[in-house]
Parts: sequence; C-alpha cells; structure tokens
Amino acid sequence: MKGLAWGLMLFYLLVIAFWVANSPYLFSLWGIVIWLISIVLGFVVYEQIKEPKIIRKLILYSSSFMVFLVIVTGLIHFAVTSMP
Repeated sequence: MKGLAWGLMLFYLLVIAFWVANSPYLFSLWGIVIWLISIVLGFVVYEQIKEPKIIRKLILYSSSFMVFLVIVTGLIHFAVTSMP
C-alpha cells in the first residue's frame, strides 16, 4: 500500500502540472475519468494504509486537493460555457 500511495501522489503532481498547463489530455473524457478514479483510489488507500501518519496525511491532503481542483474545474467550465 505504501508504494501505491507514493505512486498516487506522483500521479497527482502530474495532474497538477496538466491542470496548470490546461492540457487537453487532462480535460478529455478519458482524462477526467482517470482523474476521478485516482481520487477514489486515493481515499481507499487512505482508509487501508497502516503506515506512519505522515504518509496517511499526505495521501489525505493530496486527494482532498484533487477534489478541490475538480470542483474548481467544474465551476470554470460552467462560467465559460454560460458566457454569450
């Protein structure tokens, strides 16, 4: 589980880089589906991991930040598509 947690955190860093760069890979249908699956997987790993508290906190905070980014992305999309 510890390796999966570190792998997820590296994937989250890649998502942040794609988000900042406004990458079409992240905002395609497959990109969003994989992004949402990784968030769910992050919370599952958080519940299952029995490692030191620092890894648990890092996976919780990074998964929560990904939820925040999804919400912000949805709000941006709503604002842009509602413009005339």
